[in-house]
Amino acid sequence: MNNPILFYYNDGKGRAELSRLIFIYGDISFEDKGISFQEYFQMRDSGQLPFEQLPILQVDGTTISQSCAIARYAAKKAGLYPNDNVQAAQTDMIVDAWRDILDIFYGCYVDRVVDNGRLVMKMREPKVKLEKLNEFFDTTWSMHLRRFEKMISSSSNSPFLVGDSLTWADLALFDLLCTFDENANLWKTESTFFYIPDPYGPYRPSAEILKLPLVNELSKIIKQTPSIKTWLTSHPY
Repeated sequence: MNNPILFYYNDGKGRAELSRLIFIYGDISFEDKGISFQEYFQMRDSGQLPFEQLPILQVDGTTISQSCAIARYAAKKAGLYPNDNVQAAQTDMIVDAWRDILDIFYGCYVDRVVDNGRLVMKMREPKVKLEKLNEFFDTTWSMHLRRFEKMISSSSNSPFLVGDSLTWADLALFDLLCTFDENANLWKTESTFFYIPDPYGPYRPSAEILKLPLVNELSKIIKQTPSIKTWLTSHPY
């Protein structure tokens, strides 16, 4: 069996990063293939993308689309998907929330419109982006952080979201924590798609996380994992 190949935009983390973290944590070999926008359009127009979206994962000639499906496949390979059906459903619930949060976040930057029967992204005006980002951090993200804290506190004296060992759901939360950290590179580099001088308004994610000791502790546990630590050093957010 050949190594699975994960396709995403060059230097992009986004919806592909959860699958990367799972593969890396589980010591599963994979090929991380970044493509240009021109290559993306070529793949889309030639019918290689089942839903005309990235990421995709190719496994021995079979193409898997949709970020949650790819991450779930990776989690099962890595032993990070629970065998218990109820716990499995709980992790699905959390990863679905991960996707919902990212959908709202990306919606701060772009408006999805249909053009000639194809879904396209239209960039929002800078003022609108900033207003929507301020609202996102002050409401959606803050609210979900408190929900995640409550889930950990209900998890049988465990530092994890579901059960007594780390699952793909914990890595989904970790991905969000890293993405929305105010020190992440995507906020500071003017050439990036996500650059905004101050996307938070009066809200500061690090200050909020310090108020949530269980979320903070989970993040520390994952960061201290040697394989994750090495990955973050060479591929910072």
